[in-house]
Amino acid sequence: MRVGLGFDVHRLVKGRELILAGVKIPYKKGLSGVSDADVVFHSLSDAILGALGLGDIGDYFPPQDKKNKGLESKVILKKALSLLKNKKINNLDITLISDKPRLKPYKDKMRESLKNLLKLSKDKINIKIKSQESLLPLSKEAIFCISVVTIF
Repeated sequence: MRVGLGFDVHRLVKGRELILAGVKIPYKKGLSGVSDADVVFHSLSDAILGALGLGDIGDYFPPQDKKNKGLESKVILKKALSLLKNKKINNLDITLISDKPRLKPYKDKMRESLKNLLKLSKDKINIKIKSQESLLPLSKEAIFCISVVTIF
């Protein structure tokens, strides 16, 4: 069994859709990035790559490469999944950190999206929603995600 840890953060900006785990979240701002900036898919992709010892998503999708502009983060996650080859995901634990918007109402939709994309049962997918209690200066301007994955 191997373990991987992934982390991602993107700033909230006007004029972008907010997409988390492939789910569109109604909010006045979205995440800024080269791709659609889905921090869940980015963090999870890095966790998978970490468990495999294969670098990070920037090695496969360099941000300076113009063909990655506007890329759906699902493409990034599918690439990481394709590298699993004969290995399988055993467990997935995700922590989303956001003061605004409140994400708890979308937790089940995000788990369902991950279940369908990863072909895993829901009992192998855990999502936690945390607040920073407005302690950090960026807390109202960004969403953070940490993912841990075990593969065998």
